[in-house]
Amino acid sequence: MRILVLSMMISALVALIIWFSMTPDVNAESMVLGETKLVVTVPKVIEEEKVTTLAAGEPNDPVEKMQVETAAQNIAIGYRESLKFAPYSQPLTVNDKDRLNPNKFIPISTPIFGEEQPVSLSLNKFRFIKPEPVEVWLEGEGIQSAQVQVGIVGEKNMVYSAELQVNGGRAETTLAAINLPIGDISVKAIADINGQEVILVAHAKYMKPSAKLINVASVAVEQSDLLISLQLDVQEAGIYRVRANLYDGELPLAHLVGKRKLGIGKEFITLKAHQSVIPQAAKALELRTFVVERMSSIPGEGTRYGTSEITDAALPDVDISKLDRTPYTPSEKELASLAFLEQLAGAKN
Repeated sequence: MRILVLSMMISALVALIIWFSMTPDVNAESMVLGETKLVVTVPKVIEEEKVTTLAAGEPNDPVEKMQVETAAQNIAIGYRESLKFAPYSQPLTVNDKDRLNPNKFIPISTPIFGEEQPVSLSLNKFRFIKPEPVEVWLEGEGIQSAQVQVGIVGEKNMVYSAELQVNGGRAETTLAAINLPIGDISVKAIADINGQEVILVAHAKYMKPSAKLINVASVAVEQSDLLISLQLDVQEAGIYRVRANLYDGELPLAHLVGKRKLGIGKEFITLKAHQSVIPQAAKALELRTFVVERMSSIPGEGTRYGTSEITDAALPDVDISKLDRTPYTPSEKELASLAFLEQLAGAKN
């Protein structure tokens, strides 16, 4: 148990280091030493185990210590490899499903007694921006009838209900914005499967838009970076993060991230693609999969999301031959984070 807990804490620490790698005034040492206040929820099982070795900083058992250090060393090696690329411009492959489809809904399934196949409940995505409709469907054999009940997560009252249209092994409906509440919503499906009542519940987010991405304003080469300026129409001021995937034709190249404080109205934010993720032979650069986030600015405030008028944007007028092909140099902050990780791993200087 202790080994698992320690490994999980190291992994969580690395995630925090990477998460804050683009945020000024925060580094790995300050997070651990308490200069930056972070609220960490400790699982009850950890409390019950009373893992006092965590406070001491090391496990007592030499075997446990070696296993934890080995895990930390592997994490440090992975982080060192990531520093070959700019944090705002990380390589992307066809295997990075979460970045290629960041708003994908994972179907909720359950087995049915007497049936070979389970029944599943799906939504067309997980996060919705008003006035988008929500598409709901059930799939499975033997569906006789089905309905959905919509409510707010954690509340008992139902806000809206609708019957699903059954067609063979599929039952579906579309929920209009006028019938959907703002917030974390629950979609409860109640189905008759060959006489059995089956209940499946899905959760999603339904939010007011905070900003709208309008277009790609300009593209330029600056030393080793391709600078892509995006124009937004901002309804709610705040610190925004915009994500997009860079492709060469159908080949994914990089996941790009830009962050900036924006005011209300027409504003701009820049994505940068480092030369290390752009092949010299690239011919059809294009941006896809835009995600607009208004980041939380105070405790208890959730992340808000925006919309995009464009689903893809070709970058035809850029001359990538002008890119300086100098390798990426990690910042002092990134190197300090790596050194800190290696200290955790017991690495020798």
